[in-house]
Amino acid sequence: MSMSTSQNLTEPLAHVTASYLDPAVWSRPRPAATSTPTADQLLGFADLALNGPRLVQSLNAATASPHERPPLAAVLPTLLEDALSLMAAEAGNIQLIDPADDSLVLVTQFGFGAEFVDHFAIVNDSGSVCGRAASCGAQVVVADVREDPACTPHQQVFRAAGVRAVQSTPLLDGGGRMIGMISTHRRQPTEPDERQLQFMGLYGHLAGAVVAHHLGSVPPGVSSGSGHGAVSREAALAQVLDDAVNGILQAGLSFAESTSLITDDHVARRVQAGIAALDDTIRAIRLTAYELGVL
Repeated sequence: MSMSTSQNLTEPLAHVTASYLDPAVWSRPRPAATSTPTADQLLGFADLALNGPRLVQSLNAATASPHERPPLAAVLPTLLEDALSLMAAEAGNIQLIDPADDSLVLVTQFGFGAEFVDHFAIVNDSGSVCGRAASCGAQVVVADVREDPACTPHQQVFRAAGVRAVQSTPLLDGGGRMIGMISTHRRQPTEPDERQLQFMGLYGHLAGAVVAHHLGSVPPGVSSGSGHGAVSREAALAQVLDDAVNGILQAGLSFAESTSLITDDHVARRVQAGIAALDDTIRAIRLTAYELGVL
């Protein structure tokens, strides 16, 4: 498998991101993923934050305030490299869903040559690993592509690239809708452990929300600079604060709804403490926003 630096595919990325400038895109039905919250998932987010602080730092940097936030083209390679580190993989790629036909468009890759990139440039079938993950809306793992009949059409490309194992995880926006796919590839047949796959699934939620935030952050036809028609700093700040409050509120609701799944008293007390902390954060953000006069 030829190694390279993580890179974006400029034209496909420009094409698919331009499609999201159409406001109607966000109101169309989107492929949904299976994302029912569970006690393990909720605790997993905390576990991921504790054991992967660098991942959390990357995500936080990617969702900085609008005037400090790096462009999506700069964020995608970092997201992919974090996923490769998480899965101890040698190569990987990110695909974004083209809202025109729900195909997966390859926009960022690490470790592949032109043959692989051309072969998987656009995926709109349910046979490939990433296609299956998109079709079922859930993580798909193939421990050995040579033993998987569905991978037969791709065997020549996999052999040339040195791929033996693949996992594909949906990237989900804040509403649980698929916005893309992140896949990692190994040279040897590999069955990832449950902890790795759980973290990768959680990372798909977080990284997907980052990507969706970038794709939908600037309304079409509105300049990000100053002057007539521009979004004011106050309006942008108000939107960011409102989004933060709503996101935290949704997290709190998920915590609250999932407490019935927890039978361990110690864990239940930790979750309740988390709910209380979220409530305090919501009140503090709203109070600050009102004092600043932006909400």
